[in-house]
Amino acid sequence: MMLLQSITKKGLRLDPEHSQLKKAYFGLKNLLKKTKNADDNASKGKLRVSVEDYRAALALDPDHLAHNVHLHLGLCKVLVKLGRGKDAITSCNEALNINGELLEALVQRGEAKLIVEDWEGAVEDLKSAAEKSPQDMSIREALMKAEKALKMSKRRDWYKKVLGDDDKRSRYDRGEDIEDMGMGGGGGGNPFSSGGQQFSFHFDGGFPGGGFDGGFPGGGFQFHF
Repeated sequence: MMLLQSITKKGLRLDPEHSQLKKAYFGLKNLLKKTKNADDNASKGKLRVSVEDYRAALALDPDHLAHNVHLHLGLCKVLVKLGRGKDAITSCNEALNINGELLEALVQRGEAKLIVEDWEGAVEDLKSAAEKSPQDMSIREALMKAEKALKMSKRRDWYKKVLGDDDKRSRYDRGEDIEDMGMGGGGGGNPFSSGGQQFSFHFDGGFPGGGFDGGFPGGGFQFHF
Protein backbone atom coordinates (compact mmCIF):
# COMPACT_ATOMS: atom_id res chain seq x y z
CA MET A 1 0.00 0.00 0.00
CA MET A 2 2.78 2.45 0.92
CA LEU A 3 4.67 1.51 -2.26
CA LEU A 4 1.59 2.19 -4.38
CA GLN A 5 1.13 5.55 -2.70
CA SER A 6 4.79 6.41 -3.35
CA ILE A 7 4.49 5.50 -7.06
CA THR A 8 1.34 7.56 -7.40
CA LYS A 9 3.00 10.51 -5.70
CA LYS A 10 5.97 10.35 -8.11
CA GLY A 11 3.58 10.24 -11.03
CA LEU A 12 1.92 13.44 -9.83
CA ARG A 13 5.30 15.17 -9.67
CA LEU A 14 5.76 14.37 -13.32
CA ASP A 15 2.21 15.37 -14.23
CA PRO A 16 0.60 17.41 -11.42
CA GLU A 17 -2.64 17.82 -13.35
CA HIS A 18 -3.19 14.15 -14.12
CA SER A 19 -6.73 13.76 -12.83
CA GLN A 20 -6.72 9.97 -12.44
CA LEU A 21 -3.43 9.94 -10.57
CA LYS A 22 -4.60 12.77 -8.36
CA LYS A 23 -7.81 10.94 -7.54
CA ALA A 24 -5.94 7.70 -6.82
CA TYR A 25 -3.37 9.44 -4.65
CA PHE A 26 -5.86 11.24 -2.44
CA GLY A 27 -8.03 8.13 -2.28
CA LEU A 28 -5.07 6.07 -1.01
CA LYS A 29 -4.09 8.79 1.42
CA ASN A 30 -7.60 8.85 2.87
CA LEU A 31 -7.72 5.05 3.07
CA LEU A 32 -4.44 4.91 4.98
CA LYS A 33 -5.61 7.65 7.33
CA LYS A 34 -8.88 5.83 8.08
CA THR A 35 -6.99 2.58 8.61
CA LYS A 36 -4.55 4.20 11.03
CA ASN A 37 -7.43 5.78 12.96
CA ALA A 38 -9.16 2.41 13.22
CA ASP A 39 -6.00 0.62 14.41
CA ASP A 40 -5.14 3.37 16.88
CA ASN A 41 -8.62 3.45 18.39
CA ALA A 42 -8.63 -0.34 18.68
CA SER A 43 -5.31 -0.30 20.55
CA LYS A 44 -6.59 2.45 22.86
CA GLY A 45 -9.70 0.45 23.70
CA LYS A 46 -12.05 2.78 21.85
CA LEU A 47 -13.74 -0.24 20.33
CA ARG A 48 -17.02 1.20 19.10
CA VAL A 49 -15.27 4.12 17.44
CA SER A 50 -12.81 1.68 15.92
CA VAL A 51 -15.67 -0.36 14.42
CA GLU A 52 -16.97 2.73 12.63
CA ASP A 53 -13.46 3.58 11.39
CA TYR A 54 -12.88 0.12 9.98
CA ARG A 55 -16.22 0.15 8.21
CA ALA A 56 -15.56 3.62 6.81
CA ALA A 57 -12.18 2.47 5.51
CA LEU A 58 -13.72 -0.59 3.87
CA ALA A 59 -16.31 1.56 2.14
CA LEU A 60 -13.60 3.69 0.48
CA ASP A 61 -12.32 0.95 -1.81
CA PRO A 62 -14.22 -2.36 -1.47
CA ASP A 63 -12.22 -3.94 -4.30
CA HIS A 64 -8.79 -3.30 -2.76
CA LEU A 65 -8.54 -6.86 -1.44
CA ALA A 66 -4.85 -6.80 -0.51
CA HIS A 67 -5.48 -3.99 1.97
CA ASN A 68 -9.02 -4.85 2.96
CA VAL A 69 -8.03 -8.26 4.33
CA HIS A 70 -6.30 -6.35 7.12
CA LEU A 71 -9.39 -4.21 7.69
CA HIS A 72 -11.73 -7.20 7.86
CA LEU A 73 -9.43 -8.93 10.35
CA GLY A 74 -9.09 -5.81 12.48
CA LEU A 75 -12.86 -5.37 12.50
CA CYS A 76 -13.39 -9.02 13.43
CA LYS A 77 -11.01 -8.75 16.40
CA VAL A 78 -12.74 -5.64 17.74
CA LEU A 79 -16.19 -7.21 17.34
CA VAL A 80 -15.03 -10.28 19.27
CA LYS A 81 -13.91 -8.02 22.12
CA LEU A 82 -17.31 -6.33 22.05
CA GLY A 83 -19.03 -9.72 22.26
CA ARG A 84 -20.73 -9.27 18.90
CA GLY A 85 -20.14 -12.80 17.72
CA LYS A 86 -22.42 -12.89 14.69
CA ASP A 87 -20.93 -9.72 13.17
CA ALA A 88 -17.43 -10.91 14.01
CA ILE A 89 -17.98 -14.18 12.15
CA THR A 90 -19.07 -12.23 9.07
CA SER A 91 -15.91 -10.08 9.17
CA CYS A 92 -13.64 -13.07 9.70
CA ASN A 93 -15.32 -14.86 6.81
CA GLU A 94 -14.56 -11.86 4.59
CA ALA A 95 -10.91 -11.99 5.62
CA LEU A 96 -10.69 -15.75 5.04
CA ASN A 97 -12.42 -15.41 1.66
CA ILE A 98 -9.52 -13.20 0.62
CA ASN A 99 -6.82 -15.28 2.30
CA GLY A 100 -7.87 -18.73 3.39
CA GLU A 101 -4.55 -19.31 5.17
CA LEU A 102 -4.88 -16.32 7.47
CA LEU A 103 -4.31 -18.02 10.82
CA GLU A 104 -5.42 -15.13 13.02
CA ALA A 105 -8.72 -14.83 11.19
CA LEU A 106 -9.34 -18.54 11.79
CA VAL A 107 -8.61 -18.16 15.50
CA GLN A 108 -10.79 -15.08 15.83
CA ARG A 109 -13.65 -16.82 14.02
CA GLY A 110 -13.34 -19.68 16.48
CA GLU A 111 -13.57 -17.21 19.36
CA ALA A 112 -16.58 -15.55 17.72
CA LYS A 113 -18.32 -18.92 17.39
CA LEU A 114 -17.87 -19.45 21.12
CA ILE A 115 -19.76 -16.20 21.69
CA VAL A 116 -22.75 -17.38 19.63
CA GLU A 117 -22.52 -20.83 21.27
CA ASP A 118 -21.62 -22.64 18.07
CA TRP A 119 -19.49 -25.04 20.09
CA GLU A 120 -18.81 -27.52 17.29
CA GLY A 121 -17.89 -24.75 14.84
CA ALA A 122 -15.53 -23.22 17.40
CA VAL A 123 -13.79 -26.54 18.00
CA GLU A 124 -13.45 -27.10 14.26
CA ASP A 125 -11.86 -23.69 13.63
CA LEU A 126 -9.56 -23.77 16.64
CA LYS A 127 -8.48 -27.35 15.95
CA SER A 128 -7.60 -26.36 12.39
CA ALA A 129 -5.65 -23.36 13.72
CA ALA A 130 -3.82 -25.54 16.26
CA GLU A 131 -2.79 -27.92 13.48
CA LYS A 132 -1.38 -25.00 11.48
CA SER A 133 0.50 -23.60 14.50
CA PRO A 134 1.06 -26.45 16.99
CA GLN A 135 3.50 -24.44 19.12
CA ASP A 136 1.06 -21.62 19.85
CA MET A 137 -0.12 -22.27 23.39
CA SER A 138 -2.77 -19.53 23.28
CA ILE A 139 -4.49 -21.37 20.42
CA ARG A 140 -4.28 -24.67 22.29
CA GLU A 141 -5.80 -23.05 25.39
CA ALA A 142 -8.63 -21.61 23.30
CA LEU A 143 -9.21 -25.06 21.76
CA MET A 144 -9.37 -26.69 25.19
CA LYS A 145 -11.91 -24.08 26.28
CA ALA A 146 -14.02 -24.78 23.20
CA GLU A 147 -13.84 -28.56 23.69
CA LYS A 148 -14.90 -28.19 27.32
CA ALA A 149 -17.81 -25.96 26.32
CA LEU A 150 -18.91 -28.51 23.69
CA LYS A 151 -18.78 -31.33 26.23
CA MET A 152 -20.80 -29.35 28.77
CA SER A 153 -23.33 -28.44 26.09
CA LYS A 154 -23.87 -32.08 25.18
CA ARG A 155 -24.29 -32.96 28.85
CA ARG A 156 -26.88 -30.20 29.33
CA ASP A 157 -28.77 -31.31 26.23
CA TRP A 158 -28.82 -34.90 27.48
CA TYR A 159 -30.08 -33.88 30.91
CA LYS A 160 -32.85 -31.82 29.34
CA LYS A 161 -33.82 -34.79 27.17
CA VAL A 162 -33.89 -37.20 30.11
CA LEU A 163 -35.70 -34.88 32.49
CA GLY A 164 -38.28 -34.11 29.81
CA ASP A 165 -39.28 -37.77 29.71
CA ASP A 166 -41.84 -38.61 32.42
CA ASP A 167 -40.62 -42.17 32.90
CA LYS A 168 -36.96 -41.21 33.11
CA ARG A 169 -37.83 -38.27 35.35
CA SER A 170 -39.56 -40.65 37.76
CA ARG A 171 -36.57 -42.96 37.74
CA TYR A 172 -34.28 -40.00 38.37
CA ASP A 173 -36.46 -38.91 41.29
CA ARG A 174 -36.09 -42.43 42.73
CA GLY A 175 -32.35 -41.96 42.77
CA GLU A 176 -31.29 -43.76 39.60
CA ASP A 177 -28.16 -42.61 37.83
CA ILE A 178 -29.30 -40.28 35.06
CA GLU A 179 -26.31 -41.06 32.82
CA ASP A 180 -27.00 -44.80 32.93
CA MET A 181 -30.48 -44.22 31.54
CA GLY A 182 -28.92 -43.84 28.11
CA MET A 183 -27.74 -47.44 28.21
CA GLY A 184 -31.21 -48.74 27.51
CA GLY A 185 -31.52 -50.71 30.74
CA GLY A 186 -32.30 -50.18 34.35
CA GLY A 187 -28.65 -50.16 35.40
CA GLY A 188 -27.33 -47.52 37.69
CA GLY A 189 -30.30 -47.74 40.04
CA ASN A 190 -30.72 -49.67 43.25
CA PRO A 191 -29.70 -53.29 42.55
CA PHE A 192 -31.84 -54.45 45.45
CA SER A 193 -35.06 -52.92 44.15
CA SER A 194 -37.81 -55.03 42.59
CA GLY A 195 -36.65 -54.11 39.12
CA GLY A 196 -33.05 -55.12 39.73
CA GLN A 197 -31.23 -58.42 39.87
CA GLN A 198 -32.17 -60.90 42.58
CA PHE A 199 -29.41 -61.86 44.98
CA SER A 200 -29.51 -65.02 47.12
CA PHE A 201 -27.16 -65.92 49.97
CA HIS A 202 -27.14 -69.45 51.46
CA PHE A 203 -25.27 -70.35 54.60
CA ASP A 204 -24.92 -74.06 55.40
CA GLY A 205 -24.94 -74.73 59.06
CA GLY A 206 -25.89 -71.24 60.10
CA PHE A 207 -23.52 -68.84 61.80
CA PRO A 208 -21.54 -70.66 64.44
CA GLY A 209 -20.21 -68.74 67.32
CA GLY A 210 -20.31 -64.99 67.86
CA GLY A 211 -21.62 -62.17 65.82
CA PHE A 212 -25.34 -62.84 66.26
CA ASP A 213 -25.56 -63.73 69.96
CA GLY A 214 -24.90 -67.41 69.60
CA GLY A 215 -25.35 -67.56 65.87
CA PHE A 216 -28.12 -69.11 63.80
CA PRO A 217 -28.54 -72.74 64.65
CA GLY A 218 -29.90 -75.25 62.29
CA GLY A 219 -29.39 -76.44 58.82
CA GLY A 220 -28.91 -73.28 56.85
CA PHE A 221 -30.34 -69.88 56.36
CA GLN A 222 -31.13 -67.94 53.21
CA PHE A 223 -31.47 -64.28 52.41
CA HIS A 224 -33.44 -63.30 49.31
CA PHE A 225 -33.46 -59.79 47.87
